[in-house]
Amino acid sequence: MFKDTALALLILIPLTVVVFSLFGFVGWLRTRTLRERSGLLERELKHVRERLAMLEGKQGDGRMNQPAATAPTKPAEPTEPTEPAISDKPAPSPPAGQSQGAAAKPFMEKSRIPNVAATAAPVDRIIGGTDAPREPKTSVASTRGSLEDSLGGNWTVWIGGLTLVLGGVFLVRYSIEAGLLPPLVRVLMGGAFALLLIGLGEITRRRMPEEPSSKSRAYIPGILTLAGVTSAFASAFAAHALYGLIGPAAAFVLMGAVALLTLAASLLHGPIIASVGLVASYGMPFLVSSETPAMAPLVPYVLFVTLAAYAVSNMRLWRWLAIAAAAATVLWAHILSAMALPADVLLLALYNLGALGLPAWFLVLTLYPRGSDRGDQKPDWVVSAILAAHALPVLYLLQIDLFSTVSVVTLFITLAALLVLACEWPAVGAAAIAAAALGGLAHLTFKVPLGPDSFAPDMAADPVIASALLNPETQSYLHFGLAIAGLLAIAGLVGSWRSAARWALAAAGTAGPLAVFGVAYLRTDTAGLEVMFGITALAMGAGFAAVTARFETWLPRRAATRELTVAAYAIATIAALVSGMAILFEEGWLVIALALITTGIAWVETRKELPVLRWLAVAVAALCGYVVLREPSIAGEALGTTPVFNWLLYGYGVPTLAFAGTAWLLGRRGKDWPQTFFEALATGFALATPAMLIHHAMNGGDMQASVDTLAEGSLLTLLALIGAIALQMLNERSKSKVFEFGSQLVGVIGFAMIAQVSLFTLNPWLTGEDIGTGLFFNVLLPGYLLPALLLGYLYRQSLRVERHPFYILAAGILAGILVFAWATLEVRAVFHRPRLDLGAIGDSELYTYSLVWLALGIVLLVAGVYTHSRALRAASGAVVALTVGKAFLIDMSSLTGIWRALSFIGLGVVLIGIGALYQRLLRQTQTPSPQDETPEGHD
Repeated sequence: MFKDTALALLILIPLTVVVFSLFGFVGWLRTRTLRERSGLLERELKHVRERLAMLEGKQGDGRMNQPAATAPTKPAEPTEPTEPAISDKPAPSPPAGQSQGAAAKPFMEKSRIPNVAATAAPVDRIIGGTDAPREPKTSVASTRGSLEDSLGGNWTVWIGGLTLVLGGVFLVRYSIEAGLLPPLVRVLMGGAFALLLIGLGEITRRRMPEEPSSKSRAYIPGILTLAGVTSAFASAFAAHALYGLIGPAAAFVLMGAVALLTLAASLLHGPIIASVGLVASYGMPFLVSSETPAMAPLVPYVLFVTLAAYAVSNMRLWRWLAIAAAAATVLWAHILSAMALPADVLLLALYNLGALGLPAWFLVLTLYPRGSDRGDQKPDWVVSAILAAHALPVLYLLQIDLFSTVSVVTLFITLAALLVLACEWPAVGAAAIAAAALGGLAHLTFKVPLGPDSFAPDMAADPVIASALLNPETQSYLHFGLAIAGLLAIAGLVGSWRSAARWALAAAGTAGPLAVFGVAYLRTDTAGLEVMFGITALAMGAGFAAVTARFETWLPRRAATRELTVAAYAIATIAALVSGMAILFEEGWLVIALALITTGIAWVETRKELPVLRWLAVAVAALCGYVVLREPSIAGEALGTTPVFNWLLYGYGVPTLAFAGTAWLLGRRGKDWPQTFFEALATGFALATPAMLIHHAMNGGDMQASVDTLAEGSLLTLLALIGAIALQMLNERSKSKVFEFGSQLVGVIGFAMIAQVSLFTLNPWLTGEDIGTGLFFNVLLPGYLLPALLLGYLYRQSLRVERHPFYILAAGILAGILVFAWATLEVRAVFHRPRLDLGAIGDSELYTYSLVWLALGIVLLVAGVYTHSRALRAASGAVVALTVGKAFLIDMSSLTGIWRALSFIGLGVVLIGIGALYQRLLRQTQTPSPQDETPEGHD
């Protein structure tokens, strides 16, 4: 095995010299052409200056001697400048599939070769004094190409190339079947056939230097060369895999040479050859079988192929080739990491560094001018992604090397390289984000035994992984994290101060240390270390706050991405402070602390106009809400049974005041979504505070109990109705959308609770709940009468502010139903309290219902007449009608003796009195006076 490896390396070294010599020769030719074109351009410009000076002199003489009105003279014929002799040889033409304009198109959108042809038209216009003659328009048919052009100039060439390859295959197959030639001769003949095709392609290229006039036509020299290199590759593969004439090392070198020479040939024959060479170069190692695969030849080979691919892409300005080479290199990084052993860590480290260095050189350093303050460089997301993809495989190396010296040094070199590139070349500033992600992942996986089979949905349940995660080597683990966080923080500060890509470096310099801190806290046994971690987080917050203040003052107002940089450190400040409080405080104090932080952020925002602070306050408030939703009792088992003055009062009351203050502070600059959010949050906490206190008090401190009594349900209903009325009053003052919508929403909730809880679910006549021994002061008072009065007020309030008709109607109807239910249940309570479900209805009770209902109808009628309320008169009519129906349907059959007579006598008297009252009302309405006109909306 050692001999094969040594032989491979000995052959690979001279091959490298040959290929790079070829690259150098081609580069010299292109440089020579560039110098010649530059000289031509200089001579043309000199000629233009002389011609312009001569024309200006003639025009000056003409203006002096020309009469006032003369006929326009015929413009001078454009003179054609003498073409200076540049070289006997024509300039090398661009490859197939790429026109002259396309060849001059810059790689990564940057032109480094002046396009002389593009300046020809302006030069002619300046010299001749007129516009250059326009080219005749071509027809649509000629532009698109006819069927004859496609078949004759394109498909025949492609099919011919395929036929040549198949012909060689069939010839070898025939020789095998007929036993005409030994294997060595067959392979040599295949190689000779390949050389013949390659030679024909080169001869054809020299005789036909120009490309086809139509892009749809195939480039014949390229097709011949493609067929030749395919035959050569097949011959080498057959010599190894089919006949065993050469060993793995020789096959590796031979097929690698063919693949690399194919890449070199693409400099002359275009992108098709480059594609084949790229695929063959990276895929060739899979075709060489070996019982003991070795990394020693693979690492330099893959890096060499990548170097060649980048060199070709740089010479021909082919962005696609560079991207394809980068993707293949990353794929090989995964493959090499999977097959690497602990003894191969140095080779793998060299591969990782080399794979990162090649795109850094060819795609960054040679294309973008260095300058950390160059704000004119647009972000190149593709190159940034390539750098990130090349950096992440270092995580494999850390696992294989068990975080020893080689892998750790490689990690920090990679981090430093990404940060320097992001700082000095702002176009790839996003590489700093990749550095932060790499550092965080490395810290997270520190000495955690991970393998390809470890990544499963239940990987956290693996006892080995769980033990490694929760029990790291504390001292080395913390030192490792401190080194990563320190490097990212320093790079963030330096880059934020001097680089045009300060936004990315600020993000890396803040998110990286925070991520390292969070991972350290989660993975470390924090028993007895909570105070240390909490103080560390608060110190980080103070440091970030100081940096935020400095950058807000020192960074120029017109500095690139200044606002994003300041925002990144402001966000980091809040995140660090919140983390410290979460570590130091228990859940009850955490809720209070988070709520107060929002008020602090709002106060800072009133001093420093940073729009991001408003959204930061929203994020912190959302986190506070999440903590409350996770533990609604605020303090858990520590809540206790003390009513009112407990953690519920502080955990909901203090955030209510804090969020209200935040909404007020944010509203000083105007109303927007954050300010509206805090208004809504303050409203919700204000309603939740008494609701939680009621539930706690009514259930003896058991927050898990359900609402199963009319006493608690009625108090919650009263709270909803009072909230709806109060929010509507606030809306009339502030005209807030939150209060307007909130009042209606809370009102609808109150309506639903009345309809479900008071009338059906918790009706004491149905549930048998004890209402108390008092005749008037019992559970029925807050359960029915008080909600009815609040609904009446809400009804009149809704009429005044013109709420939706259905909302007003629901409030009025429910108010009448509750009054009727209260009167009915009070009659029941007179005879059967404290349990309304016990005892039969006697004659006196049945008569009392009729009497009370008639009295209620009369009261409603009188109130409706004197308040000019049609709704009260309608309610009165409904109650009286119900009483009449009861008298004829129930009393007539159920009552006996004196009770039946009294029932009908009383009903008759009441009905006559109601009729007399309505007649008087009608007489008043027929002769109205200005003083008696009813208010609009009532009658």
